[in-house]
Amino acid sequence: MKAERTFWEKATAVHVFCRISKPVADHNARHWYDLERLDAKGIVAAGMADGDLAGQVADHKSLFFRFKGSDGEWIDYHSAVQGKLQIVPQGDHLKELEDDYAAMQADGLLPQDALSFARLIERCQAIEAKINDARAPAK
Repeated sequence: MKAERTFWEKATAVHVFCRISKPVADHNARHWYDLERLDAKGIVAAGMADGDLAGQVADHKSLFFRFKGSDGEWIDYHSAVQGKLQIVPQGDHLKELEDDYAAMQADGLLPQDALSFARLIERCQAIEAKINDARAPAK
């Protein structure tokens, strides 16, 4: 699988987590860590530039990974890849993610030099803004 596709797969999976009411599962914080690492390696920028690939991932997920958000509406993957992506959770989800990240660190599943959770979230906020700015439809 192309690294750019891995980026879109992870970004849309994280988007779903941010939109549903289901608690974070064990070791899912790896997806946020992976997004930050993909960005650090330039993969996010390359993926953002590939609108066809973003659309392919949205099409696939719309067929095979349908979830309803906490608002009761179906997750709109196409909207997510077109400037409405959410990769930073809010409220209880943010605390759940922080706890999961700490557990992953304690279990030795992340490198010793992994970013602090606060820094990871700062980086993810910047990544989210960058993606949404680049992928938003022209006005």
